Amino acid sequence: MSHSKLFILLFLLFLLPNSIQAQLLNIESARHNADSVGWYGQLEFDLSLNQYNDKVLEFTNESSISYFSNKHAYLVLNKLKAVNLDGASVISSGYGHLRTTFLRVNRLSPELFLQYQYNNNLGLQNRTLGGTVIRYSLFDEDNWSVSLSSGFMAEYEEWKSANQPAIKNRYIKSTSNIHMRAKLTPQSSLLVIGYYQARPTQFFQARSILETKLQFTISSHISLGIQFTASFDADPVIDIPQWTYELSNGLIISF
Repeated sequence: MSHSKLFILLFLLFLLPNSIQAQLLNIESARHNADSVGWYGQLEFDLSLNQYNDKVLEFTNESSISYFSNKHAYLVLNKLKAVNLDGASVISSGYGHLRTTFLRVNRLSPELFLQYQYNNNLGLQNRTLGGTVIRYSLFDEDNWSVSLSSGFMAEYEEWKSANQPAIKNRYIKSTSNIHMRAKLTPQSSLLVIGYYQARPTQFFQARSILETKLQFTISSHISLGIQFTASFDADPVIDIPQWTYELSNGLIISF
């Protein structure tokens, strides 16, 4: 990647305001697309239909930049969603995510991550978390791969619903996920990730999320993506639906 392209990508990443939803999918997408040493970047523009407290149509901008060395991988991801209702209200959500994968080509790879997130539509004012997992590659072939990750994270969050005092929580949680990648045709691929996050004392009252992304290659730098995310929170902090979903499609530009 040229220095000018790297500068533009870094500018876009840190200009954007910084949801745990979809960050793992985007990490695996970046990991899959980078099959050699060097810098990689991606911009994506989506229109999406969401079901939270209301059905809303959103505009989404995602950006990522990553560096893959011979041994390790370093990733920075940002996502911003915004919609204007009746010319006045702005409902927005977003996240910023940093992740390092050590010994990335090994079957066992330790990872460290940090994340900031907010979702005004759900009442999540902010959530900050950091942790570590061990990634285990079950198998990795040209057209098919499966991996597992498991570890722990510390989480701080602030919630607020209309006319109610803010609620602040600090938790230690386990976090686990399973990831599958399949190359369906030379021009299409499928990513599927399911993950489970819970406090050890309430292991069966978890936050569970399933993410899928179908991607079609148009050229070496342009793809189309169709993404579906469904999440279930067994014990919401405030009065919001336990089930939420998101369906989106967009244009992906890779560097």
